Amino acid sequence: MSNRVLRNIFRAASVVTVALWVAAGWGAATARAQAAPAPSWQTYSYPSDGFSALFPTSPTVSRKNVDTAAGPFELRSYVVDLGTTALFVGVCDYGQAAAGRDIDTMLQGAKGGALENSKSHLVREAKITLGIYRGLEFESESDTSHFYARIYMVGTTLYQDLVVYPIATPYPDTVRFLDSFQLIARTQN
Repeated sequence: MSNRVLRNIFRAASVVTVALWVAAGWGAATARAQAAPAPSWQTYSYPSDGFSALFPTSPTVSRKNVDTAAGPFELRSYVVDLGTTALFVGVCDYGQAAAGRDIDTMLQGAKGGALENSKSHLVREAKITLGIYRGLEFESESDTSHFYARIYMVGTTLYQDLVVYPIATPYPDTVRFLDSFQLIARTQN
């Protein structure tokens, strides 16, 4: 994945929350993705961030401080680059900045920031839950990419689960990846 694409993944978003950061533009890696061996899906667990998910390969883990109107926050990202497709889980704990805030407003702010930063338009949206926690599932499209996202507020933590692929080439394991996201017991860092 190019540095430009990775920079766009980590771009700051809305006033109350940090949103999904992903941009379009993978065309050159198509041949590499076609030549790669079939992925071997397995569950990767991250107790320090309180989640597990199926990935076809080990994700690249990174941390980035993101400035927002509500102050700086650390975004921890777990990304697998499959050439023309990217799988992404983002974790951001807002601490006291989330205290007393309406969850639905925070989720809508995260979605709005994601649409703005990815320069995409909303195609579909639905309220969802993960256990007792509220979330949003939405799909959007830019000129070249389709974004399929699920976001959840768990206490003061925003979890972002996302697949990005070219508009004309849906990723066949999108639902498999998104459905695999689970909360697990969180440990202290």
